[in-house]
Amino acid sequence: MTRLTICIPTRNRQSYAMDAVRHMLASMRQDFEILIADNSDDAIPLASFVAEQKDSRVRLLPPEEKPLSMQDNWERLPQQARGEWVSIIGDDDYLDPELCEALRVTSLRVPNADAFAWGRSYFVWPDARGEREITRVPTGSHLMHMAKKDLMRKMFFWEDAKDRPACPFGIYHGALKKELLDRIRDAFSNRYFEHANPDYDSICKTVMMADFCIYWERPLSVFGACKASNSAGLRDDAVGRERIKTVREESNGELEAANFPFPLELGITASVAHTVEWFKQRYGIELNGWEEGFIKACAGDCESQNDRVRFDAKKAGYAAAIKEWRGGKALKQFNPVYRYRADVPKFMGHAEDNLFFDMAIGNAQTAAEYYRLLDGMLFPVHLLESRLNDT
Repeated sequence: MTRLTICIPTRNRQSYAMDAVRHMLASMRQDFEILIADNSDDAIPLASFVAEQKDSRVRLLPPEEKPLSMQDNWERLPQQARGEWVSIIGDDDYLDPELCEALRVTSLRVPNADAFAWGRSYFVWPDARGEREITRVPTGSHLMHMAKKDLMRKMFFWEDAKDRPACPFGIYHGALKKELLDRIRDAFSNRYFEHANPDYDSICKTVMMADFCIYWERPLSVFGACKASNSAGLRDDAVGRERIKTVREESNGELEAANFPFPLELGITASVAHTVEWFKQRYGIELNGWEEGFIKACAGDCESQNDRVRFDAKKAGYAAAIKEWRGGKALKQFNPVYRYRADVPKFMGHAEDNLFFDMAIGNAQTAAEYYRLLDGMLFPVHLLESRLNDT
């Protein structure tokens, strides 16, 4: 039985995908498969790599005649997945095949669970890292049900959002049952993914359609950010504009919601908001009372900056958009404060169920190597069942 399909869509970043696959195949587990959707200009590197592995757990979807949009490349993956559960990660990310064990235990305890998410961890690849990076990793290990009404508020009302919705349930760095994915496809225009921001497209639909969402505090994957990634655009405005230009050129659908005057170039909050608003507009979902949470997230995007010039530019951009969108009354709710202090050392240690430490720990060179370090620090996955039996 194939419990899990780990999907890796990639475009012209074959070496990153290869590194992740090599480390995953080192697992002794036989209940997962890896499905690579290659959208690269050169099909040979990944085709040769997969053939060399001689391992039936890895399969390859080769490039089409012409490059696909991001959502169309993602669209190929659930169709070909053989697993009971499906997860998608980026080619510069990493996912632990031991997720299979967490899914097995969860399914025994909660047979109707169809969406599973876990704690977040982040790794900036050395080629994209400038100054010292202090990261944090959640250290809890509780397995919990998250009520759908709470997830709806987090996703669509921006409740508890810092610079983006605090809702982790979707196919990207989450796991959805194939049956749920097929219901999502049937309910939404006969597609799994419609928007050019497919990860948040997936979260919107998962929150609407999932029956039972389970969250495990322990991280099981790493969000990577290499120099060639879209995430790198969050650190450099020029890179960000170039990445958005590329997405526009390769997209086969709308990126922006109508009558929502927030340029995508403003930052992550504007980008995610366009996806959420596009989804609501497309399916006739009208909500009131979400604006304040969104405006606070816009301020959070500004406050995440550690450069005063970028902070001021971002603040001015969001302020202009908010005023055009909802007028001066809404603008009064937008009060970002520049908080970065270069003279104050960054905290390292344990606080509020998170461990803060230097990302260069152990000299990890890849997301997979970094996860291996984390795995040795965190609650052992194989003990989850015995822990639950003791409670």
